[in-house]
Amino acid sequence: MVRFTSPALIAAALSLVFSTPNSVDGQQPAPGVVTAVQGQAQLTRPALAKPALLRQKDDIMLRDVVDTREKSMARMLFGGKATVTLRELSRFEVREETLPGGATRSTIQLNSGAILVNVARQLMKPGDEVIINTNNAVATIRGSMIYAESLDPSQSTFAQISGTATLNCPPPATTLTATLTRFTAADVNGLGANCNLSPVRDITNEFAALLLRSFQLPRTVTGEGNGSQIVRNGVAETGVLSDAALVVTGGGPQQGPPVINPPPPPALLPGGKPLPAANSVKLPPPCRTC
Repeated sequence: MVRFTSPALIAAALSLVFSTPNSVDGQQPAPGVVTAVQGQAQLTRPALAKPALLRQKDDIMLRDVVDTREKSMARMLFGGKATVTLRELSRFEVREETLPGGATRSTIQLNSGAILVNVARQLMKPGDEVIINTNNAVATIRGSMIYAESLDPSQSTFAQISGTATLNCPPPATTLTATLTRFTAADVNGLGANCNLSPVRDITNEFAALLLRSFQLPRTVTGEGNGSQIVRNGVAETGVLSDAALVVTGGGPQQGPPVINPPPPPALLPGGKPLPAANSVKLPPPCRTC
C-alpha cells in the first residue's frame, strides 16, 4: 500500500522567542520553509515552550519535528533543492551535517507515516547526500523521487518513482544492500540484527500515478524549488505517468481525467492503510502549464 510528491522549504528568523516559529533570532538561516499545508500540522521545536501550529512560510530548523494530523498534509522545501511532502498521521525530523570536503549530508528521519521526497540532481553539489532513515532502514538518494513509509517500527517500505536509491538495514544488521531503480519497490522487515530486505519488485505506471496522486498539494509559495527546477521535474514526471495511465485505461487527455479501473495494486506494506479504491480515484490530467 502506498501514498507519496509533489512537495517544499526555505528560511527566515524568530523575532519573539515564544510566539511564532517563523525565525530564530541570532541563528543561521533556516534550512527549510513550509510551502503548503492542508488541514492541520504541528511543529515542535526545542526553543518553543510548546508545539505550534504549522503554517505556510514557517521556517523549518534543524531538529524541528513536524507532525500531521488526520486528513492533513504538508510540504516543505529544503535548501532550494529538495521537497518533502508529509502525508496524514506522519512525523519526521531533518538533520544536517557537513562532510569532509564541504559537501552536505541531509538526513530525513521518518519516525512514522509516509513521505514523498523529490531531490533535484542538477542542484546538488558534488558529494552531497540525502538520506532517509526509518526505525529499521536507511535509503541513500541523490537526485531522485522516492516514497518512504513506516507504519510500524519493524516494517518500512520504499518505492522509487524516478532516479535510483541504495537501501539497507542499519548496523548491526549485515543484510546485503538493495538498489532501487525507477518503478521498483522493496520492504524492510525486522529490527537490529533481525532486519532483512525483501526482494526488489516492479510497480506499474498506474500504481506510481496513484501514489503521486495521493500526495497532491497546491503549490502556494512563489519560487518553490529554487527557480522551479524541482517543480518542473515533478510536473514532467507526473505528466508522463498520467499519459501512461491514460493509455493503459483507454482514456484521453481531451476527455479529462478518466476513472482508473486497474487490478488492485499489491500492498507495499502489509497491515498498512489501503490506497483509495482504484475506481474512486481520478488521475489528474497531464499538467502542461503549471
